[in-house]
Amino acid sequence: MVFTNNWFEVTAKGNFEKYLLPLTKDESKSFNFLEVGCYEGQASVWLMENTTAKLTVIDTFEGSKEHDKQFEKTLLNRFTENIAPHEKRVEVLVGTSREHLKRLENDSYDFIYIDGSHQASDVLEDAVLAFPLLRKNGIMIFDDYTWGLGMEHYDIPVFGIDAFLAVYGNQLKVLEKNSQVIISKMAVPPL
Repeated sequence: MVFTNNWFEVTAKGNFEKYLLPLTKDESKSFNFLEVGCYEGQASVWLMENTTAKLTVIDTFEGSKEHDKQFEKTLLNRFTENIAPHEKRVEVLVGTSREHLKRLENDSYDFIYIDGSHQASDVLEDAVLAFPLLRKNGIMIFDDYTWGLGMEHYDIPVFGIDAFLAVYGNQLKVLEKNSQVIISKMAVPPL
């Protein structure tokens, strides 16, 4: 496996261990996970190695504004090679989340990882489109909550995530906020 960075190990692995391993303890159940933005597949590989879930990933495999476009030409190949040992449990949807999230079935995922664009409006749109897909008591993790703080513009993930939490707050429980935001979808939203 080839990973060009260690972002997952640094920012996400601890939260995945804390919230996903207990979620998937019941080995008699089948689990479905959704990952919006998978880059080289470091989180995807961890999910496959540590759970028995089926995984759907959505990515353009074009990188983002902060990445070198020449480097990103090999992104889909790197992801495919990294996930190869688990390819039978992984469905890859190449394209935008806007395009694919609308086609997926509501209440069908136990876990959703939002780690795509760093633009506030994109993060908000991913959250709004993905939330109905999450099963009751399911876990959703937003990555890069603090990415870009201190920058001179407002088009960063924190604003999209906070807008989502403000609007959907009565339908979810915030479990943790650090470099990531972890939520659980309430079984029955309060009146």
